[in-house]
Amino acid sequence: MSGRIRPLLLALLAALLAADAPAQAERPKHRKDRCSFCDHDPEVLARNKMHHGPFPFARTDSLAIAEEGVWEPTLLETEHFRILGDFPKWKVEADEIKVYRAELEALMDRWPEVKSKQGTLDPWYRIHLLGERLETLYSRFLQLTGSKEEDFLDPERNLMRGIGRYLGQHEKYEVMVFEDANPYREFMRNTWGLGYLKPQCWNNVDRSSLWFGVNLETDVIHHDKHLSAVVIHNIGHNMLNGYMHYSYEVPVWLYAGIGHWAEKSFDGRFDTFCSIEGNLDVGKATHDWAPQVRKMLMKGRGASFAQLIRKKSLAEIGYEDHLISWSKFDFLVQHKPEAFGAWLTELKTRKDANGFPDGTNMDEAQRNGFKEHFGWTLAKAEEEWQEWVKATYPVK
Repeated sequence: MSGRIRPLLLALLAALLAADAPAQAERPKHRKDRCSFCDHDPEVLARNKMHHGPFPFARTDSLAIAEEGVWEPTLLETEHFRILGDFPKWKVEADEIKVYRAELEALMDRWPEVKSKQGTLDPWYRIHLLGERLETLYSRFLQLTGSKEEDFLDPERNLMRGIGRYLGQHEKYEVMVFEDANPYREFMRNTWGLGYLKPQCWNNVDRSSLWFGVNLETDVIHHDKHLSAVVIHNIGHNMLNGYMHYSYEVPVWLYAGIGHWAEKSFDGRFDTFCSIEGNLDVGKATHDWAPQVRKMLMKGRGASFAQLIRKKSLAEIGYEDHLISWSKFDFLVQHKPEAFGAWLTELKTRKDANGFPDGTNMDEAQRNGFKEHFGWTLAKAEEEWQEWVKATYPVK
């Protein structure tokens, strides 16, 4: 669904260093203006490393965006994310009441105002749940790469490596949600110079921050978890790009693979497809991908590792490539997680002879990395993946 982030223009490192946390907003005086999830309690918010703004965002800040948009967006800043936008009330579907109750009950120790028996989620509950889900994804990404939060906390070490505090970026990952299409298109045109309606990732070079935006109308998003799934898919892209700083493009099959891996790990009912607009036909797509991948394998279809690493852009990634990229990404993560983390980190930290980030000859870098970290040629990797699919994926 979303387009690719535009190619990176390197900026001076000094210009990227920005103040981390803005001043806390005052607690609203009237009960109706307070967050139903946390009551704007400063102590509770501080313990959870969150607040309700204002904060820097996109090319200005949350106050300017609200003024220009003539509307009052719901705001939440977490330890690693800034979230701003529309979160309409959503009635919990009958067959999911127990699932939501369990999710909310798990948060009650940290959030004393939370009530687990919610028939309808208001904007405050929805933005808080999204924030919690994104923080879970952030923790999983650290685990995926074999990293720790502490690896990014030393400013001097970060400066030496040319990276920032947030997995490598200098500012937090941003999420913007619009309920309607027209205000979203207007914001896109005025802010990024592109009047685009589909979900979009953007590299804000000036602040070394990776932004994602979506409107609910264009993609017919009603379900609370559908919205989270779309956001998680695209933030998966942004975290991969931002890991060790967004200095060059990652292999496109990894870009596609991590989005599907993140989304399906969250909720397998929803599928987000990133493409160059108009180039992807999902046909009779189903949510249960494992049997489809197995069927492709048994019919001799589906790109091999050797074929995937040669694909250069989303324009070359078709429907079957999305499924295969997800499967092979998941296979590497499950089969040899430590090797995968080391391999991915090596791909993201390449330097040329002068010590500058180097994204050239990525095909060769992937092949060499497979041998060094997994102990496989690409042909052997393909053989191992095929055996794993046959032993793991159901026929139907």
